Amino acid sequence: MSVVDDAPAAASRRAKPGFWLVAAVYVLAMLGGTLPVPLYVFWAPRMGFGPFTTTLIFAIYALGVVASLLLFASLSDRSGRRPLLLASLVVLAASTVCFLVARDVGLLLLARFLCGLATGVTTATATAALEELAGPGGGRRASMTAAGANLGGLGLGTVIAGLFAQFLPSPTHLVFWCYLAALVPAVVAIVVTPETVRSPRRPVLAVRRPTLPVDRAARGQFLSAAVAVFAAFAVNGLFSSLVPGFLHDALQVRSVAAVGAEVGLLFAVALVAQLAAPGRWLDSPVIGPVFLIIGVAVFESGLWTRSLPAFVTGTVFAGIGAGVTFRRGVAVTARLAAPDRRADLFASYFLAAYAGTIGPTLALGLLDQVINQNVATLLLAVGIGAIALATTLTRSTAADRTAVA
Repeated sequence: MSVVDDAPAAASRRAKPGFWLVAAVYVLAMLGGTLPVPLYVFWAPRMGFGPFTTTLIFAIYALGVVASLLLFASLSDRSGRRPLLLASLVVLAASTVCFLVARDVGLLLLARFLCGLATGVTTATATAALEELAGPGGGRRASMTAAGANLGGLGLGTVIAGLFAQFLPSPTHLVFWCYLAALVPAVVAIVVTPETVRSPRRPVLAVRRPTLPVDRAARGQFLSAAVAVFAAFAVNGLFSSLVPGFLHDALQVRSVAAVGAEVGLLFAVALVAQLAAPGRWLDSPVIGPVFLIIGVAVFESGLWTRSLPAFVTGTVFAGIGAGVTFRRGVAVTARLAAPDRRADLFASYFLAAYAGTIGPTLALGLLDQVINQNVATLLLAVGIGAIALATTLTRSTAADRTAVA
């Protein structure tokens, strides 16, 4: 057998470990997106900013994700998965250095924007790479792994940062030194992973419009999933920006580790829901939004009544809703995407997701400055509930009963 004939077989043998290496890098990249969340309580008094600036810092991260999805994420369909993933790790390293040297809000904003750029590239590119490395018949495993890496990484970031801040010295520095060190083996992991794009070409940078499926029925299914994940990520944005402050000020939770764990609980429950949810839940456009609505209503009641148990209970329900909604959306997108435009359609899906974190989160931060905090969060809760409810009313279960792979 010739060397040329051996090449596909060698690539196939490397695909399985490559799948898990990409998944691990995906987790690490998403983890970096939430490391700062429990640390705002240290930066805010030192740098002199309040809730609106906190939401602005988070929104800048989401803006970086959106800019990345519009400019860079679909490039991997043309130039290959590995170059884009390596570039995202370099940008994550630059973001981490900015956190380490931050002395004012300006550097925090730059750090978060760079982190958002890297996250946008990673979400679309790594998800597409997992679909391809999984091989024929591996679509369900790939979508489960991609969704789990995304939400699992987000949850781990808050928990790890909270534990570092609670029990180790230098809460706003040591965790970032460790993260910077972890990026080194991540680069090695991507280098040894096989490229899944055949005949990579020279990339062409251009602002892209969100891609939608051409078929009308497929477009309806995709838009339903996109609107639902918009609502789910609005909840994620709330937990990643202002919830630490709510826990500290309104619910009197003083432990940084406990704050990180409570924020991480949303993502942890979402991860478990993806793994344990019955198949019919993932096939339905209704189940995820219903849990989301219940969760938002219950944790909002916890804020109004100053009840930590109610807030935690609502977090669990919202986590189930976010996990089921996100996992289903990833599976729908994978099923509808053309093989040569896979990262492109995933970029559109994540664009809808992160758009859900910008407007609602900024609006809440602004409202928190001018009106009662309870009223501000109630308005956001009503908005999220209305969007989630709209997905259950505009898409009949019968019209979207097709099982996702």
